[in-house]
Amino acid sequence: MDISLDELEELSAQMGPDRWRQVSDVAQVVANYLRCHPRVEAVRYPGLKSDPLFERAAQTLRGGFGPLVHYEVDGQWHCLECSPGDAKDAVLELEERLRDA
Repeated sequence: MDISLDELEELSAQMGPDRWRQVSDVAQVVANYLRCHPRVEAVRYPGLKSDPLFERAAQTLRGGFGPLVHYEVDGQWHCLECSPGDAKDAVLELEERLRDA
């Protein structure tokens, strides 16, 4: 379920700084949304201060924390890879999935 900081740095290099920033911005909004959702039991995203990787990620990663948000619903972990675009659209799509699950 977890991804290492080395893997995130490699992913950042593959994406390039502009795309990395775009997907990181969307993922940050999604992670904060999930953290407050009543069906979600836990969220892992290095951009959340509550995440065990936050301190190291904040010192290591540049331009954001990446596109991967892990969350737990009904005892099962899921990974969402955020795309560049409107964070509102990502949250609305996720809300629909959580409602229908």
